[in-house]
Amino acid sequence: MKPFSGKSYQIYSMKKTIGIFLLGFFSVQTLYGQLTFTQKRQRDKALNEGIAYILQGNYEMASARLTACLELDSTFAPAYLQRGRILIEWGAYKDAMEELDRAILLDPGLGEAYFYKGYLLYGEDTTGTDAALFDKAIQSGFHDPYAYYFRALTKMREGRDGMAMNDFNEAIDLKVDFALAYHERAGIKRRMGDLQGALFDYKTALDYRPDFPNAFNNMGSVKILLGDYEGAIQDYTTAVEQDPGLYIALNNRGYARYFLGDLDAALQDFDAAITMNSEFATARLNKSSVLVKQNQIEPALNLLGNTIDEHPDDALLHLNRGLIRELTGDLDGACKDWLRARELGAEEADEYLKECNNK
Repeated sequence: MKPFSGKSYQIYSMKKTIGIFLLGFFSVQTLYGQLTFTQKRQRDKALNEGIAYILQGNYEMASARLTACLELDSTFAPAYLQRGRILIEWGAYKDAMEELDRAILLDPGLGEAYFYKGYLLYGEDTTGTDAALFDKAIQSGFHDPYAYYFRALTKMREGRDGMAMNDFNEAIDLKVDFALAYHERAGIKRRMGDLQGALFDYKTALDYRPDFPNAFNNMGSVKILLGDYEGAIQDYTTAVEQDPGLYIALNNRGYARYFLGDLDAALQDFDAAITMNSEFATARLNKSSVLVKQNQIEPALNLLGNTIDEHPDDALLHLNRGLIRELTGDLDGACKDWLRARELGAEEADEYLKECNNK
């Protein structure tokens, strides 16, 4: 029986849902070119009007004002930065990158431009360039909560949970209601074994963002680790109510119900998860455990056999089929499965393979 955590689900959707980040109107930088005092005031006024329109979501007017700003001063880096942000909102990522590059060329200390370049590359780049850009943004003085948040995500991707934790702490210090940061920090605490700390962070995330199905799902998984199966079921149920397509939460609720002995309800949850995603091997694995508990051995073996055909490199599938084969007296078949599970990295298979060595 195996629960499943959807810890990365929210992260992958960020590029579609992220909003404009702004701490305030842009402060005037070192002046470029030989502008009169009046022209400088007109340029800065056009920039701030463009930013105001961005805050209102009126990107057409914002773009017009920024164009007017650049007509007054074509070397004004902050205007290119803001145009890049608008292009991100419009989905014109290549054009946005060009505007951000231009801003950085004109002002290499413009930290916010590095951040948006990193944001555009996040999830698309496999070389670590996004992480380097977030570093550069922060080093250049862009101490924005999202800069720390995204840098933390790159640290987690690299397996550096301690450094990621530090960045999530910084993000939360800067934005106390940062639900996403609490959620991701909770995942680190869970992996570190600080279950109460993880529970606190999930609850805090939900205080600030009550409609957060993934937080309910992951909080339920922590409660399972704490032995609170009934509390976990409540959290999974809320997750499914908020997102009826969240098959992971259905699987996890079935897992909790299995351990409370409610096999019929568990089977319903696993079947529902499989219906939503027939490729979700974990739900099939868990369903096979329920079938064995109900003494439906042959259907359990058939289910695992079909699943292994589709997912031949899933170690737990082989491990569990080996256990069921052992129940039927097929020790040779069981040993083959356990050996394959060990080859695929399941260290717990070693204990079972001792039976094969003694036969």
